[in-house]
Amino acid sequence: MDTELKQIVENKTPKHTLVKYVVESDEYGETFLIKGWIRELRTQNPAFAKINDGSCHTSIQLVVPRENADVYEHFIQFANVGATIEAIGQLVKSPKSGQKSELIAISCTITGPVRTPEKYLPCAKNCPLDVLRRHQHVRPKFRTFGSVYRIRSKLSNIIHNFFQKNDFHHVDPNIVTTSDCEGAGEVFTITTLLSQKRDKYNFSDDFFNKQAFLTVSSQLQLEALCSGLGRVYTTNPSFRAEKSKTFRHLACFTHVEWEMAFIELSDLIDFTEKFIKTCISELLISAKEDIDALDSFVSKGLVEKLSHLLGDYERVTYDTAVEIVRNNEPAIREIFSGQIDKTWQLPEWGDDLGSFCEKYLCDYVYKKPVFVYNFPKELKSFYMKPNADGKTCQSVDLLIPGLGELVGASIRTDNYDILLEEIQKRGMSPETLSWYLDLRSNATFPHGGAGLGFDRLLTVCTGLPNIRDVVPFPVAYEECDY
Repeated sequence: MDTELKQIVENKTPKHTLVKYVVESDEYGETFLIKGWIRELRTQNPAFAKINDGSCHTSIQLVVPRENADVYEHFIQFANVGATIEAIGQLVKSPKSGQKSELIAISCTITGPVRTPEKYLPCAKNCPLDVLRRHQHVRPKFRTFGSVYRIRSKLSNIIHNFFQKNDFHHVDPNIVTTSDCEGAGEVFTITTLLSQKRDKYNFSDDFFNKQAFLTVSSQLQLEALCSGLGRVYTTNPSFRAEKSKTFRHLACFTHVEWEMAFIELSDLIDFTEKFIKTCISELLISAKEDIDALDSFVSKGLVEKLSHLLGDYERVTYDTAVEIVRNNEPAIREIFSGQIDKTWQLPEWGDDLGSFCEKYLCDYVYKKPVFVYNFPKELKSFYMKPNADGKTCQSVDLLIPGLGELVGASIRTDNYDILLEEIQKRGMSPETLSWYLDLRSNATFPHGGAGLGFDRLLTVCTGLPNIRDVVPFPVAYEECDY
């Protein structure tokens, strides 16, 4: 070791610096202490290791000269791909094209050796995503998931900044509730009665003295908060007891929901379009390195696809959407021939469009995001404001190419009598929803809002088709391993 460098290390150990800042640094000749994991390794003379600590996609190359005998021998003996390492090195310009700089090792210690490299997945090359899905605790150690999780973090920050800049208040209502909101019954019940080993439960004896659920949506509570705050949003988790194993469904997901006072349907659509475009445009800047990395390896064409989502969005009525798909049955059957089974039928007026027709509209007809609005009121939830025709309601879904539905939104019914009639018509309990009805009985006001599955948006922003690959520890039907 150079005598001058040895004195520097012995007299003053450098402060720990994240790899992100070492990679960006121009302070050649300075010494840095880094801590991280070995991504790539070449045990030769000199030895080379790519070190990453999760702070960015890029790794810093550590060069271990053989002349530094003690350090070199320790490194050769204990270093493996995936091992934890601490190293002090001098920053120099790299002679290799494609990397700006590298560290010449002064000292290094393998603080977390890999004891069974033959069984340790991060030591394997090109490990498939479906294999890693069964080993979720090691996924952050892989480049793809490092990029995905950093994009997830940046997207969350963008969403909060967007709402704050648009004068929204961040509120997270209760996720334990006595209402299932959508009225669909796909709820998880919370109880302490199981410890009593009863065959039949009397929920008046339970923890809350009544039956309670994990929320499927915070919307109803947001409406109450909106009645005094004007503009509110949440990033609460929501829970759906759907027995679905599709690539798009989870039993627990991050639910971005917002509610706005004194708006009309056109305002809600405009705001939703602005929100999605802001998320994507700012993510293309703040997460450029990770998006480019995914574009290069696992999500070819990702940047082009995201850039395409910054153009104009189409707006069509439900009536028009149904007419288009019913006039193009042969094309739909041909496009989705490997997925449509014998029981599939085109939607009639009053039916849900379904995933095949949704994808056909935005991927093949309009070739861009599509807002479909004015759905049949019987198809949608009880709280959506009916239109004057008596058949449709002021609801809207945003369909995204390659995904289908991303956002569900509506203007809410603000008339007490109309809302009460709809609740009774659907066999719901006016008593349970008495507080919700009171919002219309006293100081009612026009308002509307929307809900977006944050994890679905992430599949769009990362290009990964399976929602389980953008959630750190996904929980879905028959899946809860951590």
